[in-house]
Amino acid sequence: MTLRAVAVLAVATGAALAAGCTSSGGVMKSFDDEPNLITINQEAKLAYEGGETAKAEALYRSLARRMPNDAETWLRLGNLYARSNRPDEAASAYQRALMADNAEARAWHNLGIVRLRQAWASLLQAQATVKPKDSLAPQIDTLLEYLGKLPQIEAESRKAVPAADASKY
Repeated sequence: MTLRAVAVLAVATGAALAAGCTSSGGVMKSFDDEPNLITINQEAKLAYEGGETAKAEALYRSLARRMPNDAETWLRLGNLYARSNRPDEAASAYQRALMADNAEARAWHNLGIVRLRQAWASLLQAQATVKPKDSLAPQIDTLLEYLGKLPQIEAESRKAVPAADASKY
């Protein structure tokens, strides 16, 4: 074998190894050992659409670690957090989606809804703690009345307000 043939063989062997394996802690590992991003994304979408919240969340969190600038992944995570009554985490995820794509209208919308629901909850707490003769009481009542008319809050307001007081809002 000539020196040129040996060099070509060495380059070809190195390229083949680089294409098929990665080194992890000194152990050679095939790319086939880990699911690829497309597979994880498909599994996450199926779990999300199938109502498997915990599985979908774990898969989307994995995707977010691997693709931190993917707006759709953060949007889905935000939705999962919102559905499981974790508004701070939902808002944070929607904001991450917006950092990735500032024109993502769904993230702006969902962030607004989460913030409205947080405002509603804060005002309910304020109403529960304000003294009846406090000048702030009518302002709180007015804000709750207006927010309670929003369709996105209306269902929440029926759950949050005791039945005896429901007609007030």
